[in-house]
Amino acid sequence: MKHVIALFCLVSLGACATVPDDVSPQIAAVDPSATVEGGTGAALPQGDGRFMGFSVASLGDAADPGLWIETPLVSTEQPGRVISENGLQLLLTLRPSGGARNSGSRMSLQAFQELGIPLTALPTVTVISDA
Repeated sequence: MKHVIALFCLVSLGACATVPDDVSPQIAAVDPSATVEGGTGAALPQGDGRFMGFSVASLGDAADPGLWIETPLVSTEQPGRVISENGLQLLLTLRPSGGARNSGSRMSLQAFQELGIPLTALPTVTVISDA
């Protein structure tokens, strides 16, 4: 048994030694062909707008129609967009939630559907203001 544990430790250390020290995360640009604009599939301008932050979104009031996100990242209602974890962008209205900056957001049923996100998911979205 001692030999098995020793062998496991050596193999584990050897595997760790093969990982380069300069590994950095790869960030890919959003593919404009994978963009959603109010359900039309038209490309959105790239590089425009102001990055507001990242937010975990839950499903908002399903009886409130339209494309919107209630988020603590804005203090006034304004036009904007979100980029989902699957790389799709969606134009919508950014609404202030009044919560603490890290308290999460609520997104409309239609926004979840347009972005192809399961209604029970808690996706992290990138929030961008176009105001």
